Amino acid sequence: MDILQPYFAAWYPFQTSLSSKDSKTVSHAAETTTLEPNHIPPINRLPSELLLAIFSIEPDVLPSNGNMEEVFKKRRLPRRTFVCGKKIDPVLLGQVCKQWRDITLTTPLLWTSFFVLCNLKTQTVELLKIWLERSADFPLNITFLESLCDLKIEEDWSNPPKNPVTPQIMELLTAHAHRWKTIDFAFSLQISPLLQNLPQDSFKILESVKLRNRRATNARFDGLQPLIKVWDLFHASPSLHSVEYEMEYARDKLRDIPWSRLTSVDVTILMDELFQILPECKNLVELRYTDPLARYVVYELPEREGPPEPLTPIVLPSLRYLSMTVSSPPDEAFQNLTLPILESVHIRQNSIWVQQPDPCAFTDLLTRSQCTLKQFSYHALGDPVAEKVLSDMLGSPFMSFVVDLIVDVQVTDKFADWMMTGLGQTAMPHLETFTLVRSSMGPGTLSKMITSLKEGHEAFRFFSAQYWNLYEEDRKRFSDLREGGLVIKD
Repeated sequence: MDILQPYFAAWYPFQTSLSSKDSKTVSHAAETTTLEPNHIPPINRLPSELLLAIFSIEPDVLPSNGNMEEVFKKRRLPRRTFVCGKKIDPVLLGQVCKQWRDITLTTPLLWTSFFVLCNLKTQTVELLKIWLERSADFPLNITFLESLCDLKIEEDWSNPPKNPVTPQIMELLTAHAHRWKTIDFAFSLQISPLLQNLPQDSFKILESVKLRNRRATNARFDGLQPLIKVWDLFHASPSLHSVEYEMEYARDKLRDIPWSRLTSVDVTILMDELFQILPECKNLVELRYTDPLARYVVYELPEREGPPEPLTPIVLPSLRYLSMTVSSPPDEAFQNLTLPILESVHIRQNSIWVQQPDPCAFTDLLTRSQCTLKQFSYHALGDPVAEKVLSDMLGSPFMSFVVDLIVDVQVTDKFADWMMTGLGQTAMPHLETFTLVRSSMGPGTLSKMITSLKEGHEAFRFFSAQYWNLYEEDRKRFSDLREGGLVIKD
């Protein structure tokens, strides 16, 4: 029971969070409610199989910006030590009643996905032992993050500190390497030697790998050899098809990576290098590309030996998801790509005022591909250029099937006017969800734009505004829209 103390300590504030007024209300309800002699609560009438199906659902509790702090504040949930993503903590489920505890303890599948924050807390090791034991022999989905927060870090990074708990955690995890299905490992300064020294045939069912060998791009680089050793092990898995490569490894081994077998790639390389390997990626379904200049400062990048190679036209017949994070316009890439079944596009460009993109390059890609786009997100820093570029993109006829729109551009009344009149009023007729990250519209304009969307788009059901001017006029109109059935998160 001592092992579970971290969970009990986290659960206690939640138990005592009711105010005295709330407590009196609950007590009064209990006193005035009469139950039949053999009354069984409806939840306890559900068969165990149905409860298990409910427990396995990943609830949509995360905000669109992924800020878990917001969830904890609103729902008063304790921090969940080993829960991965949006999953429900089986330890907390087991505290509800005996039936639920029996279900969680006899269902290994509930314990197969977990997140390990490797810090100096010793109970992490004991908790990991519990999760590994209760997961039985099922495939594992592991997220591992090495932390240096509790360590004394000197200014001289030539002799960086080491987390003493990391070897213990990695020893436990590597003992189950044959069960790894998906892994997301982020080391602070160097890859664990225990991982590097695993036998060649350690991974039998490994499908997805994300690996980062240091906490920041300006931290000391431990060299290519550790990366080469572990990626040789990962590539030996017959099931591997989804990867995230660091720039140093991808650029050095550009011609050695088995691109043809991969269906999902997250890679940071130069644009012309990307177009060198894309002809081999005929099975690619998801591509997340990052321009090194969008992540690294210039002096951290190795000098290239010659001018960039010209891009050549490429057709990717299986690509459905495209994400591009760039420092300069991706126009040339868009002009040379044909993506016939593309459904989801996410563009992020920094410093758009330095080099303005041509929206026609993107809209021509959609026209050439004849694709049916369902999701679109656009992040760009640079007013008012970004606002104009966004409007031109959204005006394409091939954006008419978009159901999910995320705009991370500082929009003004000008964008609202475009959305409420002419081409903007008829754009995206199937739109269902709209997330607006930043708005500087005047009083009443934002709510007026959303009202127009609601009236002109039958499917429109959800709107989220993260940073906007909190005008009372808008608040009142949002309240009316909520009463009319629109879900608004502001």
